[in-house]
Amino acid sequence: MAITREMPSLNRSTVIRSLLIVMIVIGGAILRLSYNANTLIDQPIRADAAYNLVYANNLLEDMTFSKDMSPNPVPDSYWAPGYPLFLAAVIKLSHLLSVDTYNLILLCQVVLGVGTLVLCYLVARSFLPGYWPLLPPALVAISPHLVSSGSYVLTETLFGFTLILSLYALVRAMTAGRNLDWLCAGICFGLTYLVNPVSLFLAPLMCIFLACSIGRKTPGHPMRKHTRHIVILLAPLVMVVAGWSVRSAISVPADQPDATGRLLTNLTIGLYPDFHDKWRDSILRPEQHVVVPGQGVDQSYGAFFQELAARFRRAPTAMLSWYLVQKPVLLWDWDIRTGFGDIYIYRVEYSLYQTSTPAIITYSIMRSLHSWVLLGSLLGLGFLAAERKEKRILPALLYISLIYVSLVYVASQSEPRYSIPLRAELYLVFTWFVWRMVALISRNTGAKASA
Repeated sequence: MAITREMPSLNRSTVIRSLLIVMIVIGGAILRLSYNANTLIDQPIRADAAYNLVYANNLLEDMTFSKDMSPNPVPDSYWAPGYPLFLAAVIKLSHLLSVDTYNLILLCQVVLGVGTLVLCYLVARSFLPGYWPLLPPALVAISPHLVSSGSYVLTETLFGFTLILSLYALVRAMTAGRNLDWLCAGICFGLTYLVNPVSLFLAPLMCIFLACSIGRKTPGHPMRKHTRHIVILLAPLVMVVAGWSVRSAISVPADQPDATGRLLTNLTIGLYPDFHDKWRDSILRPEQHVVVPGQGVDQSYGAFFQELAARFRRAPTAMLSWYLVQKPVLLWDWDIRTGFGDIYIYRVEYSLYQTSTPAIITYSIMRSLHSWVLLGSLLGLGFLAAERKEKRILPALLYISLIYVSLVYVASQSEPRYSIPLRAELYLVFTWFVWRMVALISRNTGAKASA
C-alpha cells in the first residue's frame, strides 16, 4: 500500500494516458467495424473501386499491372501500383483462409484506420506535452470521413496510413539518429509514393527543410552526418521511382495509358470551375446536349497550357480567385463533390450515421468543428513563424505535408475526397495551435495576476 501511495505522479499520469489511448483505439475500432456492418453501399464495386480490383486480379492471374479486362491484359502505368498490390495480397490471403474477399478487405482497412490512429498518437507524443497527445487520435477515431473511406475499395485509407507512418518513421529517425531508422523512414516514403505518386517530392522537401534548420555548426552533429542521413532517407525513394519508371518504359506500349496522361487529365479537369457540374448534366440530362469543357485540351500539355494562358488573359481576376481561393477552399470542404455527397463517395442506401445515436453525435461534433479546425490550423502558421528553431521542426514537417499535398491537388483536380488522407496531420497541427494558444493565454493571465 505504501508503494502505491508513494508512486510518482508522472507514473500515474502515464498510466492514465495509456488507459485513455487504449479506450480511444478501442472506440475507433468499434466505430469502424460498426459502420461497415450497419452501412449498405449501393454497388460498392464500381468506377475506381472496380478498376483497383481489375489491377489486383491481373497481378494475381497474369503477373501484369493493367486495368485491361481482356484475356491477355496489356500492361499500363495509368495508376500507381501500391493499392492494387495491397489488394492482391488481401485477395490471396482470403483464398488461403477461405473467407470472403470483400469482407477481408474491409477488415484490413479497419486495421489500417486504427493503425493511423495509433501512429497519430505516437507522432503527437513526440512534440506535445501532458494529455494533449490524446486529442489528435481522438479526432481521428471519430472522423466520419476517415470512418467512411475505409468502407470503399479505394486508396484513401492506405494512403493516409502510409503517410502518417512515413512521418512517424522520420520522427523516430531524427530522435534515434541511427542509419537503420533513416533507412526505414526512406522505405516508408517509397511505399507512400507507390500508393500515391502525389507524395513524390514530399521527402526531398523535408530534407531541404531539415538541412536548413539543422545548419552546419550544430554541436556534436557534423554536417556530413546529416548529409549521410539524408542520402539514406532518399535512396529507397529514388530506387522505387527509378524502378517503376524503368518497368513502365520497358513493359508499357506507347499507346497504353500512363501516369503522364492521367496528370494531364487531372490538370484539365481542375482548369474549369464548372467541369463536374457539366459532366454530371451531360450524363443525367442527355437531351440538353451539354458540352463538357476541356475536349481536346487533355490531348497534349501544349494544348493545356495554351488554354490555361487564354483563360487567364480573358479573366485574370476570376482565374486567380479560382486557383488561389476557391480551389483550396473546395479541397478542404466537408461535402464530397465527385461522389454521393456529404461524407460518402459512393451512394449509400443507409448508414450508421443515420441509425445510431452515438455515431450521429460524433458526426455532429466533427461537422461543427470542421471549420474551426481548419481556421486553427491556418492560424497555427503564425505560432510556427514565431517558434524557436529547435521547437518548430516537428510542427513544420506536418505543415510541409499538408501544404505540399494541398498545392498538388490545387494545381490539378481539387476535390474534398483527396484531403481525407491528410486528416491525421490536420488534427495534429490543430492540436498544436490550441496548445500554444492555451499556453499563451495562461502566461498572459499569470503575468496580469502577478502584476
